[in-house]
Amino acid sequence: MTLFRSCHHVLLIVCLAIAADCHGQSFEETFGLRPVRLNMRQVLAGALANSLDVKINYADFEIAQVRIDGAGGKFDPVLSFTGAWQDNRTVQNTQEYVQTGGLLVPRASPHLFNQNNTQAETSLEWRMPTGTSVVLFSQVGSYLNDLNRNSPAALFSPEQRVTNGMSLVQPLMKDAWFSANLAEIRASRSNARIADLQWQQSLSEVIAAVIRDYYALSYAFENIEVRRGVLAFAKTLLHENERRMEAGVGAAVEVEEARVGVATAREEVVAAMELIIQRQRELKTQLQSFVSDAQGILFLPADVLPPAVGSPPPRTKCLADALVRRPDHLRKLRDAEKQDIILKYARNQTLPRLDLKATVSASGLDGSVSRAYQNSMDRQGYNFMVGFEFSVPLGNHKARAARNEAELRKEQALMTVAQSELAVSAEVEEALAAWQAASTRLTYARDSVKAVDQMLAAEQKRFDQGVARSFDVLRARRLVADARSREIAALADWNAARTALHARTGVLLEQVGVTIEHAEKGGASARLQPQGPGQLAPAP
Repeated sequence: MTLFRSCHHVLLIVCLAIAADCHGQSFEETFGLRPVRLNMRQVLAGALANSLDVKINYADFEIAQVRIDGAGGKFDPVLSFTGAWQDNRTVQNTQEYVQTGGLLVPRASPHLFNQNNTQAETSLEWRMPTGTSVVLFSQVGSYLNDLNRNSPAALFSPEQRVTNGMSLVQPLMKDAWFSANLAEIRASRSNARIADLQWQQSLSEVIAAVIRDYYALSYAFENIEVRRGVLAFAKTLLHENERRMEAGVGAAVEVEEARVGVATAREEVVAAMELIIQRQRELKTQLQSFVSDAQGILFLPADVLPPAVGSPPPRTKCLADALVRRPDHLRKLRDAEKQDIILKYARNQTLPRLDLKATVSASGLDGSVSRAYQNSMDRQGYNFMVGFEFSVPLGNHKARAARNEAELRKEQALMTVAQSELAVSAEVEEALAAWQAASTRLTYARDSVKAVDQMLAAEQKRFDQGVARSFDVLRARRLVADARSREIAALADWNAARTALHARTGVLLEQVGVTIEHAEKGGASARLQPQGPGQLAPAP
């Protein structure tokens, strides 16, 4: 096979030299496009750097990472400031008038109680993963009214009061403990892992697509050389027939037949070149990020097709690898885990609310704020309260419906996992069968090449002996070209089938040397190793 390939490449170079003078046989002249040669490593690197499919899915992964931070915001401390100034005149009845130091003196109109108050409060509130809500507060108030302004018993005018304290609320049923309060964060982390797997899946699909398209492009390019070989052979045969006719040993009809063969071969070369155009779409879609990047460019392969070496791994190993390594299947498992988190939270929300509440505070009173604050720290006055609050919604239809929906979604996710396992198994079986079929087809194609080579040698011998016509020789040469095209196509399909199996078992990125690295802060990146084990070798 190695000797055959070496001879084949020498023949291609000779054929290209012979066909160089043929009008319309270059890519620039035929299509007006500038050829750009790419090897497999350049294709893989271009897909990693420029594929919009990969970038779009990575953006979803970044969005999911941002949402983790957002979910944790429920535990961020909240600092609050409030303040109010009050100027109030209250109409008093007799009892209120006496209670505020008034004398029993007949009056023509009700007494007005005047007060001017200024109040401010600073609080710091935060919530813990156990559901505990804690508030630290400091209240400052300045009170000036008729009572402390005019009453001999008043110590301060205005009165300054400072109260410092803490309040605590601990849920005991609904919204209690870690599972209920960390549900959103855990679900967000699951979403981030799902988005990460989706990005890895898109990366694998893009890599598989560009490799498959590169193999198809390699086939199309080598097929052009095969067809140019037919053209070179047809032109040589035409020259030979013209020489024989001039020598009087050949017929004019054979010259015309040879000319028809040259025209037909030229047409087949152009048709083979058109196949190159048809194999551009996937590469241009995945290797460029902007429309202007791909204008006027025709991608051509710089690597030859790898030889068909090796056989598929055992079926059990392929299936085992697929179930633990395929990102699309792992994504289904992660979604089932997320639904379990949501279900636990939904069940908690159906419980009645029973909250333990406690408040402790110390207050101080004086004519100045600073002394009132010091009195508060010395616990001039204090307050301690502990109690509970219990409430239950009658019917509780909304929470029960959410719980039932979560239970159904959990069952649905489990069925999706089972469905994915069946699909993975079927896809692995299909890929194994495709690789085996490609191997068998390649074997038969090589046998066909050997048979038509012998047929061509026999027809050439008969032609040299004057028994066969040039038409018979050219037909045999075209059969050789057809067989070699089928052999190249079978080799390309063999490599494509191997790539498909690697993709179906989740090992494709490893095979081509692409590694995924996750950063500590949640980012990820895909990097191409210096030389991947599955990459094509450069053409000799």
